[in-house]
Order: sequence, then structure tokens, then C-alpha cells
Amino acid sequence: MSTNNPIDLRQDRRQWLKTSASILGGSLLPVPVVSEETLQTEAKAAPATTSKVAETKSSVHFFTPAQYALVEELSETIIPADDHSGGAKAAKVADYIDQVLREGFDENQKALWRDGLHLIDVMSLHYHGKSFVNAAAEDRISLLTVLSNHLEMTDLLEVRFFIELKRITVIGYYTSKIGIQDELQYKGNRVLQEYVGCDDPSPATSQFRSEYVRKRDESGSRP
Repeated sequence: MSTNNPIDLRQDRRQWLKTSASILGGSLLPVPVVSEETLQTEAKAAPATTSKVAETKSSVHFFTPAQYALVEELSETIIPADDHSGGAKAAKVADYIDQVLREGFDENQKALWRDGLHLIDVMSLHYHGKSFVNAAAEDRISLLTVLSNHLEMTDLLEVRFFIELKRITVIGYYTSKIGIQDELQYKGNRVLQEYVGCDDPSPATSQFRSEYVRKRDESGSRP
């Protein structure tokens, strides 16, 4: 992806949707390949309750493992770790998003995430020849920058997904322990031995108080 020439997302997407038309109905996210021999062996060794256990496990997560890995990298690209605090991955933002979607009742929101994740990988393959998870850090940033530069195109699903991705990533991060305590240095919920007031009033506040005291003294009134 060239950084010198601006990307026309609306025109560009026609090309990457066209070239990916044969796989757009499926998922670009990796699916593990299991041989028929392995399946037969596991079927003989597994107890009768295996299907019920598998169903229970799948019901407690909204994302597939591949989708979860993609969400982790997307959120980490938006809020990366630095010397000050951990990033979205350390704050387990992907877990938060998974819970919100799993427990939610908005089917449109769920569809937005499924289709949005798919389109992110389609874009990544078009611009960088790799899935988002396998792309270099700078390529991930450049891809999200394309979407960030076209926020007004809310008729495009990938733009709506990016807006939602940013919104829920920020909420998930800044309601986590890492976001609140490490990043924001929040020190609430503590018993103070004494109240520490502000010893550096703003000029506007000081001027207002001086004027108030002068008028009070002239009138001889008390507050």
C-alpha cells in the first residue's frame, strides 16, 4: 500500500470485492485441517457425551478461535502497549468484546462483527497479500488508517465496523484494571487522612474570588 497516494476506499473496494468474490461467502479466517483417519480415531475414543460438551463450549464464546485472534490484534493496533502501561491485549479487551456480543440481543450488531472481521481480512489480503493477523505491524496500522480516513462513508460496512471496533475497544480498555489504574493512574476508592484541596487556582477563579471579596467588603455584607 502506497503512503504517498491517498486511497479512495469506495473505488478501491470494488476491486478487492471483485477479486475476492469467489471466497466472499466463506471465511478467510484459517480453519484447522483434520484428516479423516483422525476423525475416525477420535470418534471411537470419545465418550457419548462429547457432542454435548462441544456444544456447551461453543455456546460460551461468540468468536471462533481465529476470530478471537483477529480481534486481539485489531484492538492491540488501536491501543498498543507502551512503556507506561499494557495495551488492549494485556487488558483482555477481546474477552470483553466477546462477552458483550455473546450476552447481547442485537443480531444486527453480531452480524456487523462477523461480516466486518471478514472484510478486514479481505482488505488485508488485497493491500498486503496477507491476513491481518499475519501482516506486519506497520501494514496493520496503514490498513486501519485507510478506514479512519473515510469515517464519513458510513454506508460501507467496513467503515461502520471500524467505528464500532474503536468504540467498544476504548470502553473495554478503560474499564479494565490496566486502563483505569495503569493508564489513567486512577487512585479512587481510598480513605484520605485529610482533604487535599487545589493549591493552584486558575486565573479566572482567582480573579472572580478577588472581585467577589472586594464587592462584599464594600457593601459590608457577609456571604
